[in-house]
Amino acid sequence: MPNAAFIADSFVRRAPSRPVAAGCRLTDEDGAARIDFDMAGGAVLLGHAHPRIEAAVAADKTSLKDAAAALSALLPRGPAVALCAEEGQALPAAVAAARKVTGCKRVAVWDPRGGVCNGETDLAAVLVDPLGMTPGQLRLARKAATSVGALLIFDEGSSGFRVHAQGVQGLSNVRPDFSVFGAGIANGRPIGAVTGSEDLIGALDPEDLPAPRGDSLAAAAATLETLGVAPVAPHLQVMGAEIQTEVELLIKRAGAARVFTLAGDPTLPTPLFAAPILEGLWMREMTARNLIVVGPHALSAAHGEVEVAALVDAYAAVLPAMMARNLAEIFSRPRPVYDPLYSASPYSAAPEGRA
Repeated sequence: MPNAAFIADSFVRRAPSRPVAAGCRLTDEDGAARIDFDMAGGAVLLGHAHPRIEAAVAADKTSLKDAAAALSALLPRGPAVALCAEEGQALPAAVAAARKVTGCKRVAVWDPRGGVCNGETDLAAVLVDPLGMTPGQLRLARKAATSVGALLIFDEGSSGFRVHAQGVQGLSNVRPDFSVFGAGIANGRPIGAVTGSEDLIGALDPEDLPAPRGDSLAAAAATLETLGVAPVAPHLQVMGAEIQTEVELLIKRAGAARVFTLAGDPTLPTPLFAAPILEGLWMREMTARNLIVVGPHALSAAHGEVEVAALVDAYAAVLPAMMARNLAEIFSRPRPVYDPLYSASPYSAAPEGRA
């Protein structure tokens, strides 16, 4: 047998490693670290793998009563609390209870631009997503719901304790009949909660509220206790306002106001695009700069000036690229076909230019 030109070393298979999440960074199996601006859809308020929360989960000593008491203690007037396994179970349970209490069937979603209650009948509940609404708008929703005999429900799945240490109720001083919360109260672990008066919480159907997991209860109690002592909401507000101010300056500098804006509540700034193709470009460019962005920039207590600077620097590069792509798309459109029928008047004698 002829000699081989070389002898290959035996292939050593590397054991796959799991991605690691810590603070506001995700490190993949290849060791590449990315700054997370999604944070499980905004539910991870304190940062991934928060030491206090992970220690509480490992101890596994939290009861349903403990977690409920921790949520009640944060909210104005210490409401009654019912917990469930998933965020998606809380709102339907509150709506079902509203129908039971009022004897009505219909549910309306509040529109801050015009309301929904004028002329409505058989209305059991008015649903409000309070994120980004002013206290005045929330007072109008409260007045409108009361005027038609409906219950007011705040869906605080997104706002939660992101906007204020006592939630939207503390920020606005408007008291809903029900508030519902989600994974944000457990720093991203699955859980749901409904709060309200003792009578209203008593109207909830227990079959609509399966018990949460033990780790979620422990995480919820530790998260809520941390939120009660740490200035998380002010931190998020300051960072978000800084991002919005800096990006607005970059938008003006790039002349990109017609194609992009960063809108919404400062704690959850939301990119808006004039065309889907620009969103795709934005996503690719952000990913290339090791930033995890999906939609709204979900800030957390783990984000700081370094992460804010990285995001702003990315926008400084992305916005001119978006404008160049937008202009290229415009000028690549075919010239409109000249039709003499539409050039009969002296005001339209010449063919149209490009769009």
